[in-house]
Amino acid sequence: MASLYYVTGTDTEVGKTYCTAKTVERMMECGQRVGVYKPVASGCEVRPDGERYSVDATTLWQAAGRPKNIDAVCPQRFIAALSPPRSAAKEGTQVDTRRLRDGLAVWCDGEFDVVMIEGAGGLFSPISDDWLNIDLAIEMKRWSEQNGHSFELLLVAPDRLGVLHHVISTSRAAAAAGMPIIGLILNRIDDFPDDSTQTNAEDLLHWCAIPMIASVQHPGGPLVVFSGANRDNPTPETSRETAGCVNFFNQTTFRR
Repeated sequence: MASLYYVTGTDTEVGKTYCTAKTVERMMECGQRVGVYKPVASGCEVRPDGERYSVDATTLWQAAGRPKNIDAVCPQRFIAALSPPRSAAKEGTQVDTRRLRDGLAVWCDGEFDVVMIEGAGGLFSPISDDWLNIDLAIEMKRWSEQNGHSFELLLVAPDRLGVLHHVISTSRAAAAAGMPIIGLILNRIDDFPDDSTQTNAEDLLHWCAIPMIASVQHPGGPLVVFSGANRDNPTPETSRETAGCVNFFNQTTFRR
């Protein structure tokens, strides 16, 4: 059995790849065997040898110690910096919808304890002509449960003005679709943050039921994991959040 985590965002360019890579590194430090999967990437470069190079996919692959090969990490790569279906259309082709899900199977052969999956754009962004990211997550969860794996949804959000609306609306929509988000990573992406960064974490904890499991507190900084504070005297809330984040960061106890 593997623990599968689908990392999505409140939007594009919110630091999903950075946070996912840092999470992978942290899990490996905890002794986990970690696989990485990015079902599709757009905005790829074309190398002189004709190879399509995805910065995001390569970043994840390197963070995980280069398991398998880059084609297993990201089997569908397109050039135009558009949504995957639009990028594929500019090349006269389509994203292979079923391949998005089926490409996960090669990471679930017993070689890995955890598989981190990075989506494309926000949770309700198109990932193919037929599916939004949420649809792919639902399909992956169904397949995972049929094959004895756990599957959970993680959300990355930028620590800036407006994040409250984006997190609350995304989380409520995900729950309504039957895919509740089990953990939030708040990511500081601006070198000159606005005043909301002083209160965003507190306000999110007040208004949103998602456990905040980690944060990046300055651009390009380390992943700060909220853990361990109530390990000796766990509160009911700590127990609930731990149950919701089973196996995450090697059974770390999370707190708000």
